[in-house]
Amino acid sequence: MCFSRPEYLVFLWLVVPSLLIAFYGARRKLIVRRRIAGGSADPAIAPEFSFFRLFARRMMFCAAIALFFLAMSGPELCSGQKPVRRKGADVVFMLDVSASMYARDVAPDRLSQAKAEILQISRSFANGRRALMLFAATPVVQCPLTTDQELFESLLDMASPDLVASQGTVYRRAFDTALYLVDAARRENGGEPVLVLVGDGEDHGHELGAAISGLKTRGVRLHAIGIGTGAPVPIPLPPSATGPAAMKLDSDGKVVMTSFRPGFFAETIRASGGRFYHSSPDAPVARRVSSVISSDAAASRWVLVPGNRRPVHRPVIAAAIMALFAGMATSDVSRRAHRGAKG
Repeated sequence: MCFSRPEYLVFLWLVVPSLLIAFYGARRKLIVRRRIAGGSADPAIAPEFSFFRLFARRMMFCAAIALFFLAMSGPELCSGQKPVRRKGADVVFMLDVSASMYARDVAPDRLSQAKAEILQISRSFANGRRALMLFAATPVVQCPLTTDQELFESLLDMASPDLVASQGTVYRRAFDTALYLVDAARRENGGEPVLVLVGDGEDHGHELGAAISGLKTRGVRLHAIGIGTGAPVPIPLPPSATGPAAMKLDSDGKVVMTSFRPGFFAETIRASGGRFYHSSPDAPVARRVSSVISSDAAASRWVLVPGNRRPVHRPVIAAAIMALFAGMATSDVSRRAHRGAKG
């Protein structure tokens, strides 16, 4: 079985807490009944509950929820394989928006230089889609894969550290999210998967090498653009925070310094099969990066996709409705209580 919208499968995890709540609710109902009725209550007045019926009824509701989420993911019966020619590129831009990107060792600052590079690269290729992901300690998908260049540019212009709550730079989470976008594009028979990482190379999690180690084996091309100089510089705060001249301070009240280490950044990227570029206002690298991406996109290749796909979401929805009505028709009262009440 395959799915046309597999991103909805993540909602199935909601069934787990639902089952725990169902178990707790059934047990709680039995305890309350025993406290109120006691052991000698008349079944006609206080009917005896069956734990099995209590839990089974709630299980049916949980099954209905799970089946509805399964139907949302577009289940399909897939069989056979057929070759499809894939051309173009799906480029996921990974923009570092940690506070250090406000540093002004390049004019006007690192973030503005990074945006300028992304803008020129995005405008340079016509065949394919582009996505924008912002990251610091946590990633945020600012723009999903799209062919709408105007939308992409509008969302790129809005990108800032204010959009990411947790600061610092953690590459593991960023690449996990980027690969999720890449995998979704592959399931749609998209173009060549390309990641363009743009940032100052600071790695607070010390995990950049591990995060990109498997990209080459997965057929994902990585281009990394380093922004900054080697000299330590202070990190200014946004003008809206505490004034245009304010600098970021540590817990001891000292100015926090940041420095770009192009040698370390380049070595880590190249060791994992990626390409590294050092950008500066006087020597932008957008043309070099876009030239390589265009070359990769122009080289079409054959991939195997399922030959026959038959949607089965309607039977799944029907099963969900049946489970829902079965839960509504099932009683919590035991059969023995029913017989006692009739007698």
